[in-house]
Amino acid sequence: MPSPARTIPRLDDGSAPAPLRQGRSRRRRFDEAWDPFDDYVVDFALAALRAGERICLVTLVAIEGASPRPLGAQMAIAESGRWVGYLSGGCVEQAVIAEAIEAIRDGQNRRVRYGRGSRYLDIRLPCGSAIDLHFDVEVSAAELEAVERRMKDRQYASLNVGEALPDAAEPALIRHYPPRRRLIILGIGPAPVCLGRMAETAGFDVLLFSPDTATRQAGEGEGLATFAMSRADRMPEIRMDRDAAVVLMFHDHEWETTLLPPILRSESFYIGAMGSRRAHEARLAALREAGVGEESLRRIHGPAGLFAGARSAPAIAVAILAEIMEIMMSEGEMLLLEADELRRAIACD
Repeated sequence: MPSPARTIPRLDDGSAPAPLRQGRSRRRRFDEAWDPFDDYVVDFALAALRAGERICLVTLVAIEGASPRPLGAQMAIAESGRWVGYLSGGCVEQAVIAEAIEAIRDGQNRRVRYGRGSRYLDIRLPCGSAIDLHFDVEVSAAELEAVERRMKDRQYASLNVGEALPDAAEPALIRHYPPRRRLIILGIGPAPVCLGRMAETAGFDVLLFSPDTATRQAGEGEGLATFAMSRADRMPEIRMDRDAAVVLMFHDHEWETTLLPPILRSESFYIGAMGSRRAHEARLAALREAGVGEESLRRIHGPAGLFAGARSAPAIAVAILAEIMEIMMSEGEMLLLEADELRRAIACD
């Protein structure tokens, strides 16, 4: 049976001061460990090509009925059988790997249906559903490198999928790659470390800022990118874009009066601050006194977390991550668009 690949965390270049741990900023090698269930597969595909392996990039391009994965979900499969990504709840992945290796050896792209109406009668999907997958063995290293460069610069990227089939009746499709969601944590204690660990597992790029050496050391032990902070007299230089969430996790809320105003001026899609309801009211009062307007204050999720009353570091972390994920899910970003749709989306952006 082909073996999955596994990964270590990644940190994109140039977006923050030099971290204590820099393992994610360098180019990954194919023979390293990778996460087989990562949503982002381009870096693995590139590493395989650089190692001299041929690859197949598989994209979910059509769904009939229900599917646990969205349109645009991808797998990258190397000729040796190593892979990253997933396209179902485990129903079709092994069949997809076998099909991809066959496509690589034939040197031809193909579109294959699984489930209802498929030629593979022994592969069933729940509730009689069906999915169509595009197998691309012609995608080039140059195309993937262009996507990777833009992603590392935290810019949106795109890649043509489904165009190379002869006599294709379907419209040209574009796979849309938003920057990986980033979680910026500023705080002290076990809760920031727990949140960082859970967020890494959920696919975030995590940056942990703390003035506390023990907190940073604990974060480093979990493989997190950690940064030292000075006293709360200035905000560290952090790139906070619209794909970033920021969480303040200080028990000493005096830090927040200095840190929150520049955060509130950023495009971050989520801004949260830990503490009780009473602490949040005091936080808002201090920010009003500092001249922060009501519209900005309404952006703060406080107390941060989807549910109240958490009294352990893991429970606090789960509550905050759940609230962030709920907001992400409500946005419903499209990963797969027809070419004309993508041009319209870019024009309106």
